[in-house]
Amino acid sequence: MRKYLLVIGVPLFLLSLISLNTLALTSSQIGASQIVNTYGSPNWAGVAYSVEWKSWFTNYWAVMSWASETIYIGNLTLGYIPYSGQCPDVIGIWVGLSPAQIGYGTGSSSGLEQNNFIQAGYGIVVTSQGRAIQYFIITYVNGQNIYKYEEFALTGYPTYLTVFLENLENGTALAQFFVYYANGTYWTTKIYTSIPWQTSTAMSIVEAPTFAKGITAELPFVHGGMIHFSFAYVGSDGNEHIGPSNSNTAGTIYADVYNLNEVTAYNSAQAQIYKGWANTNGGWNYVYQFNYPGFDYSYGL
Repeated sequence: MRKYLLVIGVPLFLLSLISLNTLALTSSQIGASQIVNTYGSPNWAGVAYSVEWKSWFTNYWAVMSWASETIYIGNLTLGYIPYSGQCPDVIGIWVGLSPAQIGYGTGSSSGLEQNNFIQAGYGIVVTSQGRAIQYFIITYVNGQNIYKYEEFALTGYPTYLTVFLENLENGTALAQFFVYYANGTYWTTKIYTSIPWQTSTAMSIVEAPTFAKGITAELPFVHGGMIHFSFAYVGSDGNEHIGPSNSNTAGTIYADVYNLNEVTAYNSAQAQIYKGWANTNGGWNYVYQFNYPGFDYSYGL
């Protein structure tokens, strides 16, 4: 299958603040105490989290140690929709870490995660002939792509895709990828890269990627699947905690929410978190709603 050069990420000027969430998503549905901002985007759907607390007259944000995501695709249907006819259908699914500080205290920087972040995850390319899976790690600083590694190296039809992104706190980040198959076999690799900042935001994003020439990929028709996301942070008590969570006691979890609802000349599909709930093993599960012109809503990932 032909290799396509993807850029999984979008700088700040492509995202715009909106006042209402179409699905009226509540903070408790995403494991946060409060949603700070909801953004409309031609590329992103998902959520970014920070943990803030106040001691005397000073506000603090927790260091996000790592973010991890497991995507169940054993029942995932991806259909090719040739709306634009200029590129294959692609869906990007990734976790990110950012120096942004989402919240309300002095020094808060909600929205900064759109321009400064490291991301790691998978791109699923769908054509009329089939599909292929790409893994990637990319870093943006002030909206500029300073590092990118992406590769097609996977075959067959996996059951689970897992990505683990860790800030090693020595100027280095580690991305680990695991692909699990129904027969018990798996594939894995790891990549190290440098990052220029401490990380205070963890992100879980579904994306319509952009190509090298700025063309936004069409989202494929998505049905089935599920995302499980978790992150680790050092809270106000000095201990490590796992989020998202509605029972947090070591700081206040704030969130920025992203809705992919700006139709472009290349992508006609829309996506946003439909609902979420706590996982019994920690972290959070999400189901997304997808809307395609001429089709009913579908739910998945």
